[in-house]
Amino acid sequence: MGLLDKLKSLLEFSFRVLPDAPPLTAEQERGLALGAMYAADDVLPVNALTTECDPRSAAKILDAGWGVTDATTARDTYAFLLQGGGHRAVYTCVRGYLNAGWDLTRSDERARLEQATREIPAVAAQRGERPDVALRYFNAAWPQRAMMQWHHPRRIIDSIAAWDAARVVHVSRFILDAGYLDPAEAWSAIAEATAMCRSEYASWEEFQLGFLAGRAFWQSSTGGYDSMEMGRDYRRFTSCGKQLLTRVDSPWRRWAW
Repeated sequence: MGLLDKLKSLLEFSFRVLPDAPPLTAEQERGLALGAMYAADDVLPVNALTTECDPRSAAKILDAGWGVTDATTARDTYAFLLQGGGHRAVYTCVRGYLNAGWDLTRSDERARLEQATREIPAVAAQRGERPDVALRYFNAAWPQRAMMQWHHPRRIIDSIAAWDAARVVHVSRFILDAGYLDPAEAWSAIAEATAMCRSEYASWEEFQLGFLAGRAFWQSSTGGYDSMEMGRDYRRFTSCGKQLLTRVDSPWRRWAW
């Protein structure tokens, strides 16, 4: 593809709309917009809660990625993301210690790391989290902390609820395609995710930052992603967020926060 073709493809980009999709209520459309980062990245319909996978394919994806194999495990996943805190709980234990720029001297960085190692276990215990797990998350996230910060001015993002909320929508698409739950139950979970986010963020811009920070926090903790992979992933989803914030056909432009 030549340069002109690439520019043309960018100019002709539009969010995917499923023809003849059942109409959604305003509440459902707002909820579906929580998963728009994934929809934009995977070219999924922004007006329907489906991936258009056949049931067998959806079931394989759920089993491999989520350990979801039936209605019970689907509900367990909702409980983890909405009630169990997802990655939000451990993030609150360590976020303040990640709030540091890249211009630290070696001695300052060493002092910050020593302070975190000394204090995080007690903070985690007070919040009912495992101290060793919180410290492991911190050590993994420290090299990637720029992805969890506002840039002007630089400060750590307060909440990664957007990451869990977006995943509620995304996993719901596969759950419905696999036939594990009825739509009413999936939409109820999405409504809960919407309520959770509205108390955490003031705009779609903040929601996007929470998603990006949460995804980076999760990736760093798994040990399965190196810095280059995380950087590429971060840039890809940052681009998705920019499209959602600026394009007139975006669900984020259709529905004010």
